[in-house]
Amino acid sequence: MSDQGYFGSGSMTWQIAGEAFVNMGGGRAVLMQLAHPLVATGVIEHSRYMTDPLGRAESTFMLGQMLAFGSTRTAREAARTINHLHAHVHGNLKATAGDYTAGTMYRAYDPELLLWVHATIVDTVLLLYPTFIGPLSWQEQDAYYQESKQVAQLLGLPPSHMPRTVDDLRQYVYTMVYSNRLAATPQARKIAHQVLFPPTSAALAPLKYFNVYLTSALLPPPVRQMYDLHWGPKQQLLFETCAAGLKPIIAHLPPTLRILSVTQKLMQYGEVA
Repeated sequence: MSDQGYFGSGSMTWQIAGEAFVNMGGGRAVLMQLAHPLVATGVIEHSRYMTDPLGRAESTFMLGQMLAFGSTRTAREAARTINHLHAHVHGNLKATAGDYTAGTMYRAYDPELLLWVHATIVDTVLLLYPTFIGPLSWQEQDAYYQESKQVAQLLGLPPSHMPRTVDDLRQYVYTMVYSNRLAATPQARKIAHQVLFPPTSAALAPLKYFNVYLTSALLPPPVRQMYDLHWGPKQQLLFETCAAGLKPIIAHLPPTLRILSVTQKLMQYGEVA
């Protein structure tokens, strides 16, 4: 493909985010985002998470894939779609939560909210890759973060509001997690339940519990506690053992199993053929 979009085959975005296994962190990213009271209110009042959680998750995933791996035209179309949806997202917080008092205004284009959503995604990807795929040098991690700024800018986040380096981004996430700016509101808990236990057939029920287990393992302790997700030393040891055992297996899988078919199509054709 002559037009490889904003990143291309030589980018850290294609190398890191192209791995199918990093998508297993989606629950972590969403629950961290929802822990921000203004984000949770905006989501419950303006999205399909409560009525169609799987459909909402699928559309979000596809738009993200188009931004990262599509042609320039495909990526811009995805950004326009997201920005059009965000244009209607605004309102007021109904009850005091954390540092935010009742009546606090929110809007999707608020740089504070855009940054938090973007940071949780980058932070999750850079957690999942070393956990399940392999090590990343500081330079590789920072390169991935610097590339991600292009997507954030397409979605309305001014460069002046973005942390300078990947270390600065991690410090920002740490500060947020250990601050009073995050709180699991009733709205956040309702959506989190839909994320963790989406409506599926009985045959797929075991996947729900795997989703809860994996999300609990990946969340920062304060956020895990906000949602009352039980976790202890035994669960942590089991998770670390399983992750260590999976690494060599994943490393020997063929690309057709390590890269999702939709990702492969976008890399090859620039759009979902």
